[in-house]
Amino acid sequence: MLYTRLVEMSTPSGMLLRSNSAVQYFMVDNEDKTAKSCDRPCHEYDWPMICRYKFTIETFLKDSYCDSCFQNSTDCDAKCLATDSKPRGFLAINQQLPGPSIQVCRNDVVMVDITNKLSSQSLAVHFRGQKQEESPYMDGTPMITQCPINSYTTFQYKFRAVTAGTHFYSAYSSSLAADGVFGGLVVREDNKFDPNHKLYDVDDKSHLILLSEWAKSLATDLMNSHDTPDKILINGRFSTELPVFHVLKGKRYRFRVAYTGGVTGCPISLNIENHLLRVISLDGHPIAPYEVDTIILNKGERIDFVLRGKLELSDYRMNVKSNCYEDVTGSGIVRYDGYAERKVVKKDFAETSVKREFNSGFCHSPIGKVCIGDVHSKKKMPYSLTQEDVEKQIFLAYNYVLVTKETQEASADRNRKLYTTNNITFLYPPSPLLTQYNDVSETIICNSEVKPARCDFKDVCECVHVESIPLGASTELVLIDQGGDMLEHIFHLHGYHFYVVAINKFDEPMTIEKFKTLENQGTLFKRNLNNPPLKDTVRVPKYGVAVLRFAANNPGYWILRDENAGLWTRGMDVVLKIGEARNFLSPPSSFPTCGSWVGPEFYLG
Repeated sequence: MLYTRLVEMSTPSGMLLRSNSAVQYFMVDNEDKTAKSCDRPCHEYDWPMICRYKFTIETFLKDSYCDSCFQNSTDCDAKCLATDSKPRGFLAINQQLPGPSIQVCRNDVVMVDITNKLSSQSLAVHFRGQKQEESPYMDGTPMITQCPINSYTTFQYKFRAVTAGTHFYSAYSSSLAADGVFGGLVVREDNKFDPNHKLYDVDDKSHLILLSEWAKSLATDLMNSHDTPDKILINGRFSTELPVFHVLKGKRYRFRVAYTGGVTGCPISLNIENHLLRVISLDGHPIAPYEVDTIILNKGERIDFVLRGKLELSDYRMNVKSNCYEDVTGSGIVRYDGYAERKVVKKDFAETSVKREFNSGFCHSPIGKVCIGDVHSKKKMPYSLTQEDVEKQIFLAYNYVLVTKETQEASADRNRKLYTTNNITFLYPPSPLLTQYNDVSETIICNSEVKPARCDFKDVCECVHVESIPLGASTELVLIDQGGDMLEHIFHLHGYHFYVVAINKFDEPMTIEKFKTLENQGTLFKRNLNNPPLKDTVRVPKYGVAVLRFAANNPGYWILRDENAGLWTRGMDVVLKIGEARNFLSPPSSFPTCGSWVGPEFYLG
């Protein structure tokens, strides 16, 4: 049941939704636990709804009941994951992999009760793509915007879904997400606001594709090393029970793809046998369309494409493949309804002729490729960001040092590498910066200019890396990979979307000083200040430089997250402090707190 009434102040039992003329209070009937009514056609003048979900996260262990999945997929049900590998346990949301999909309209209020039933593991959940402008304490970053959700406790996320497009939610910890704590988040809006809506006829919730890497054992098992994935899952399935996507001949279908995570930071290629894919959206934002055979994306990214059903009635193979490991693949089926014969002829990924690909990362050669530098946004860039100079520019140089006796104490679990940003290794504070700043000692906070005294005469400083940006400032981040130990680094900025105005790759490490010199000479690269792609996740190539711009109009503490970190961090994260404490929204009353505690001194005598 859904009803409305006018109120003049907030109440503990609901959320205020402000309009130009009044405050509207919506409440969903607690008996309606499915929130199916929120998955509806979206119209500009419809009232927003409150959409409540209840998620229980727990470990689902395999036993003899699921052993027959390996022999016969028909014996599997929602409690068993069907792959052609030996069945294993995974982390499930409501006993599902992936978790339940959240499908709402823009400006709906999403309420998600997360109950953590993982023994001895705390967690937080991040809703990727949502800026949390009205509720920064719901961003899902542990020890930055909230306390972790402890075992056997419940935390309610409540936020307005303001960013339309294809998104997903997942555990903040990459290892928890790799083990199954993720699900789809699709925010639709009236077609009149989508500049590409005339390119497709059908936008169905069943055409959501969630890609995830699958390892032979739990990534959260710290006793094992998972450097190589085993398979790629499409919507939690592999070869013993392929996911099927239904289409009709003559119709054009919008498919939504999200790479939700895995044990590596390796790009994935996707194509559909004998079909062209018209790419229309990147990270939830519309772009100028490109027609390609193959799309390539990496962890955290989302790509929407249109498939035209113009072939003979049949089943066509959807192929996904790791770009790092030849044998790591996955499959699905695009089925034309009306096709009676259900037999699918297996076709190896390499046999599909690729004439043109869409790559969300950097490419040197433009021949046969559409790369991130070629992509043009359909959204107009704010005027303040189109100027040559910005009000705040921050250089972030990523590197690593090998573990020595001096660094061994803090780095024994980092594969003998201590990762840094501007010679700072990131540490999380003992209490959330946003909600308990006064409980965090200033002696552990640092930035590129100011470091604690204990870091004097040290090459690397371990502290809470916080870079300050004035509220409202036009901002440019320059990300520089100096380490060169990975194919690419992936970064996701919470609380914001940014324009990728420039990206390039070099043959050797680029210092900040050399960058500035080449910049002044005008020989580095030319920024696209007209219509660059709008994203929230960026791939920085080996020895590469990426330049991002955004208007700092969302006050709070927002993390620039290293997506390749297996747990919370490996040292390369940076927190952006936008504005001052007086600009921050206060959390609800009785919001959970946490931190260190040391009792009073006493003597026994």
